[in-house]
Amino acid sequence: MDEHYGQYVKPRLAKVLRAIGLDVRYERAQGDYMYYRDASGAERRVLDLLGGYGALLLGHNPPVVLDAARRMLDAGVPVHAQFSLRGKTGELARALNQIVRRDSRSDTDFVVTLANTGAEAIEAAIKHAELERVKKLERLLDAITLNIEHVRDAIRRGVVEIPPDLYESTDMREYVFDVRSFDDLIVALINHNSKEMARRPIFLALEKSFHGKLATSVQLTWNKNFRRAFQSLGLKTRFIAMNDAAALDRIAREEESELFDVGIVDGKVALIRRPWPQYAAFLLEPIQGEGGIHSVDVEFGRAIRAFCNQQDCPLIIDEIQSGMGRTGAFLASSQIGLRGDYYTLSKSLGGGLAKLSALLIRQDRYDTDFGLVHSSTFAEDDFSSGIALAVLEQLERDDGALYRQAAERGNALKRGLESLRDRYPDVIKDIRGRGLFLGLEFHPRDAAYSQILRTTDYADSLGYFIAGYLLRIEGIRIAPTGSSPNVLRFEPSVYLDDDAIARVVDALDRVCRILRAEDTLHLVFPLSSPERALPRNEIREFGRGHIEMPVAAAPIRPARKVAFINHLISPDWLRQVEPALAEMDDSELRRFVLNMAAVKKSAPYPAVRMRSPLGTAVDFILYPLCVASEQMGDWLVRADLEEIRDDIEERIESAREDGCEIAGLGMYTSIVTNNCTALTINEMGLTSGNALTVAMSLEALERAVADRGWDFAEMDVAIVGAAGNIASTYAAMLAEKTTRLTLIGSGRDGSRARIQKTVEAIYDAAWQSLLQSGTPPRGLVARLLEEPLVNEWLRQGAPRDAGRRLHEALVARHGHDPYIRIGTIDDIRRCQAVLCGANAPEPFLDAAVFAPDAVVCDVAVPHNVRAETLAGRPDVIYLQGGIVATPNGESLHPGARAYLGAGQIYACMAETAVLGLSGHRGNYSYGSITPQQVREIAALARLHGFGLADFKRGNSL
Repeated sequence: MDEHYGQYVKPRLAKVLRAIGLDVRYERAQGDYMYYRDASGAERRVLDLLGGYGALLLGHNPPVVLDAARRMLDAGVPVHAQFSLRGKTGELARALNQIVRRDSRSDTDFVVTLANTGAEAIEAAIKHAELERVKKLERLLDAITLNIEHVRDAIRRGVVEIPPDLYESTDMREYVFDVRSFDDLIVALINHNSKEMARRPIFLALEKSFHGKLATSVQLTWNKNFRRAFQSLGLKTRFIAMNDAAALDRIAREEESELFDVGIVDGKVALIRRPWPQYAAFLLEPIQGEGGIHSVDVEFGRAIRAFCNQQDCPLIIDEIQSGMGRTGAFLASSQIGLRGDYYTLSKSLGGGLAKLSALLIRQDRYDTDFGLVHSSTFAEDDFSSGIALAVLEQLERDDGALYRQAAERGNALKRGLESLRDRYPDVIKDIRGRGLFLGLEFHPRDAAYSQILRTTDYADSLGYFIAGYLLRIEGIRIAPTGSSPNVLRFEPSVYLDDDAIARVVDALDRVCRILRAEDTLHLVFPLSSPERALPRNEIREFGRGHIEMPVAAAPIRPARKVAFINHLISPDWLRQVEPALAEMDDSELRRFVLNMAAVKKSAPYPAVRMRSPLGTAVDFILYPLCVASEQMGDWLVRADLEEIRDDIEERIESAREDGCEIAGLGMYTSIVTNNCTALTINEMGLTSGNALTVAMSLEALERAVADRGWDFAEMDVAIVGAAGNIASTYAAMLAEKTTRLTLIGSGRDGSRARIQKTVEAIYDAAWQSLLQSGTPPRGLVARLLEEPLVNEWLRQGAPRDAGRRLHEALVARHGHDPYIRIGTIDDIRRCQAVLCGANAPEPFLDAAVFAPDAVVCDVAVPHNVRAETLAGRPDVIYLQGGIVATPNGESLHPGARAYLGAGQIYACMAETAVLGLSGHRGNYSYGSITPQQVREIAALARLHGFGLADFKRGNSL
């Protein structure tokens, strides 16, 4: 049943909730507590500090609200009685009037429009504000029209003088070629006014504001992730920084616009400038919720009120989250003396049971047509209104005792949070807010040694990870604010007691110690293994005494930035990336990585400066993805590649924004993007690194064969993974050294056909090699000169599909292909040298499959050979191919090295660095690669000081 939400309601959100450990289903709730069942079926009680994003000032299922609901249900109160008078709705509007007039010190009544949600109340406010503006504009235009006719009549009667310079000096000359008469002047006036009125009305809101996510209200919400996709739908909004009063004057100047009118001044026709209502409304939250619990101060409130007065635009105060007594007064705006023209209320107005919101508009601004042009099927029902009346009665009882209680309880909680800030000033940045609307802001963790903590800062997810920990370990429900995810938001009920506050402070004290020590086991383990106890309770120090990355000397020329997109080889490598996770078993690490599929991007590692002996330098930056080879392989099998390709593109785009000019792909990132060709990246070079990988692995294999004292030309060589994208290049270059190749594929459907293509490609490359002058041919290429057909082609020319024709001719002459064999894993035993390059998510070859004294070069990542089986084969030379030594011993961050040692990088990484050092622009190993590319990049690598690293033999793994 729990999976239905993720399948049918919000698939993406369900994955994110699972990733951060908030994927629980609550069964019941009462007061400040909610209840769910853990993996064992036991009921868990959770202290709820989220409070329905402020909707639960009275707690879950408050008795006073339930009693009111039961009475109305028992009495059969009609819920749907549209197009009639609503009794309880009228009572609610009157009660709201009395309270809001009192708190705002208003000198007039308000007209109330009810809706179902806060966003709908904002939408209604926007509609009314625009209706108000349009009607003001209509009245202004009517007045201008009357004035024009009045002046024209006066001119006709000869009772008014037209100044001789009126036409020449007019600001409207651009609208007509020449102004020679009053009618010409009016044409210009109308053209000017029409152009000005074509400008969209302006709405003003604060940066970090949140006013809803509906099509119009989202235009007034600051968070670009909510707004960006829909910005072409609607409003022109100018956002102003919190407490930046000077911005108001600047906007007034920038947006200044006037209409022209005519009149009679001192018996002469005169042009008159009239301000027109271009500002529709100014919206603000007295205390921003989603924006990080930031408060409008008194002086800024006064400046906003003055601006609205000057521009004659309504001030809409959004009290949806801050109102209803949460801050110690019914209206938070009243605590700074700020008076609005409109007010929006919701959340706690429904007592946590009814879905209800209200828009209050000053009667002297209210347009009675609005009640006819705006309506809602579900608004104004007496049931919801009756619930709200019960809530207001509870708030107002005993001369507003609950308002005072909210202030006192909020102060007690705030004192506890401030004590934590005093103890952990390096962890907690600030405590903000009023009453029971508080925020705790953590310092960014961008400088942490922990890759996970740096990633939470990079991906704006620190608050979510902390929320997952607090829920799973401490039994506390809380969440960060949407636009400031380093801020935890506290919105408990007015009944929060001292024991609960002490519990919260103790839990956050532990969080602070975890962050200070960078012991991420406590944050990660609950997300992946909620069914068993934490491996250890003590908090250990992981953030100090770490290895500092060496700072290279400045290059002769400025360093270029290059990026490399990588991923986890397997989940167990997280122990190296994040030492604090060493006590998690493989299945728990795997579950964590799988859960993180919804939020894959990880923080870039610190740049490693690599210097060429030629004086150039690059800053090499890793941009990791929290994805394992297993997942990549699964996406390939299912051909479900759209999301991971988007993720890789996002990593590359981030690197470009950081100033990188080349991006390299490695391991599965090149495979799932079809060797970069499936990506759409502008103004940045891409490489799969395949060319240098081929060069280095072949060099490693050739060196090991030479160490054996063997002759390559007399050997059988196997290529495992021969159906892969670069197998034909490996095989073509090996064909220049040996005369017998065995190509081995996966055995899956289509594998043999793909290997057959590789066979034909090898022969095609061999034929092209024969056509080129230079060094004498060797290996299989040389043996082809013994074939009659080849000599005939050399005299007369070959057909277009030379590779296929040559293979078919060899089979016809010899009864089989004497040089290239398509085999199976069992055929590995007959080969003295083996190159392993299969794309497999985990090792699949045992050392027992190799011939005695075989030389094995395993270039695959993850490797194809099971490392644990090599101990029983000391006769085998097992090399981890494709590993390159850096020019000056430059090393990757210890957490990013995987199989690498100090001073080593993978060949695909080295290719990226070499291209940067060489000043290369554009793509390189992009799509298919050729032997010529391999030779070119190998020569460039040597030129810049890169060389084959020392072998990693089987007995040194």
